[in-house]
Amino acid sequence: MRAQKFSDINRIEKIIGKCDVCNIGVVDSDNKPYVFTMNFGYKDRCIYLHSAQHGKKTGILKKNPFAFAVFSTDHELYIQSEDVACSYGMKYKSVHASGKVEFIDSETEKTEALRIIMSHYSEKVFTYNTPAVKNVKVYRIVIEEITGKEFGHL
Repeated sequence: MRAQKFSDINRIEKIIGKCDVCNIGVVDSDNKPYVFTMNFGYKDRCIYLHSAQHGKKTGILKKNPFAFAVFSTDHELYIQSEDVACSYGMKYKSVHASGKVEFIDSETEKTEALRIIMSHYSEKVFTYNTPAVKNVKVYRIVIEEITGKEFGHL
């Protein structure tokens, strides 16, 4: 079996839609990688995220706004030969996306971004009060490159 890479945006968006979380990779000011798992929303080739106003993620992204996102789903162990360790593997579907983070500051845009995030997890339409919106950091990764990959589900 071989992995198949693809760039078809419809296939890519189906995979993203099935994921509960994404992993975001960044590089800190000491040139060290830092990866964190996030809830997210996705719309129009942008990944929407939220976090505390201050902290490690926010500090890193303010200094270096480039980020890499990984989505992965449909994991299933497969075995070609039970007696050969190297024949064990994992079927999966994944998406890799990179781009630049933009912080969202206006209350109206933050509220819309929070709606995009919540629409990934619920069909319910939520309202957001001003203090809650002001106390959260909201940002989006504007995707510059995106690819998909499938292994074993072809």
